[in-house]
Amino acid sequence: MGNSSDIGKKSLKMGKRTLKVILLVITVLMALLLVASAWGGVIDPRKSTLFPMLTLGLPIVFVVNLVILVAWLLFMRWQYALIPLAAILISWSPISTVCPLNFFSKNYDSDSSFKVMSYNVANFDYTNQDKPSKPMRHILDMNADFVLMQEGSQDRYFLTVPNVIGMREEIEQKYPYHSDGYRDLVILSKYPYIVVPDSAFVTSPDQNVDVYAKAFDIEMPNGKQLRIISLHLRSLGMDRKDKNLYTDLIRREVNVNNRSNLQRIKHSLYDKLRRAFVLHAEEAEIIRSMIDNGPSNVIVCGDFNEVPSSYCYRKIRGDDFHDSFQDCGCGFTYTFNASRMHFKIDHILYRGDMEAVDWRRDKIPDSDHFPQVVTFVWK
Repeated sequence: MGNSSDIGKKSLKMGKRTLKVILLVITVLMALLLVASAWGGVIDPRKSTLFPMLTLGLPIVFVVNLVILVAWLLFMRWQYALIPLAAILISWSPISTVCPLNFFSKNYDSDSSFKVMSYNVANFDYTNQDKPSKPMRHILDMNADFVLMQEGSQDRYFLTVPNVIGMREEIEQKYPYHSDGYRDLVILSKYPYIVVPDSAFVTSPDQNVDVYAKAFDIEMPNGKQLRIISLHLRSLGMDRKDKNLYTDLIRREVNVNNRSNLQRIKHSLYDKLRRAFVLHAEEAEIIRSMIDNGPSNVIVCGDFNEVPSSYCYRKIRGDDFHDSFQDCGCGFTYTFNASRMHFKIDHILYRGDMEAVDWRRDKIPDSDHFPQVVTFVWK
């Protein structure tokens, strides 16, 4: 009996030791994955796409490391808790772009402030012609000083869209200065602007309308000069079947051990993402050159189709721009809302004699993107 008891104790002890080793290995691997996903955006996708693509998973990997950290602390294993803690500290700069911690709102003088909205309106969902456009209704209710819309006029003048035309008089009253589209980009402005010469471009090899940017120069009422650059980078190229495959993966309805399914994933998701990352790197350099040749007070906003900490985002932001969400937001958020692809791919960056004092995102239906509104004050 004694021998059986000793054997049982030894087996239990061996089992605990094995479990501890497994958990420690998982801890180390997740810590390394966090650092890789946080800093993968420093690598040019044209050289290697593996680490840049890991940036898509940064929020999830960060949360997993937080859970592991808390778990080790609860089990009083302080030395093991240092592993995820070190990874979080090393990665904090990129983490703060996806999960800022601004718990308190900023005080500011509203008389010296102005608001900028950026919104991919998805053509105002003009397929539903029997009801007023909810995106346009929200734009008018928010009453921002400048509204930069993407996918606002892809194949027609936006004021002729059936579910927008009924609000035309109100639009003209609130925004006497507006564009007719510039490919898919539309600006609504309360102040006169000029279109910066040679600032519109399409970099798509087949010259279709899925990559564009446009710059507008505005003289503000206080005499300040402001340039706003609205952009819409190439989409990831996923069709409905690709998005359904992604959704099935999230729901665990796809057997990843099946060879044919692995081929589908590689062709439909990985290859298209890799190509988009490479093309975005080229587009980011063109946009950055536009920025470098511009004035000091600049706002860059729009549908980047890239997450914070990605190479494209880093290239456009550079060392001279602030991220309004990082300065004023709190916690995780997302701006793309279709097919369970909940990523923050719309951004409002700024530099110059201004400061972002408020950031908000509203969940408005009838578009696969949510609008962002940022309040700025002049320093």
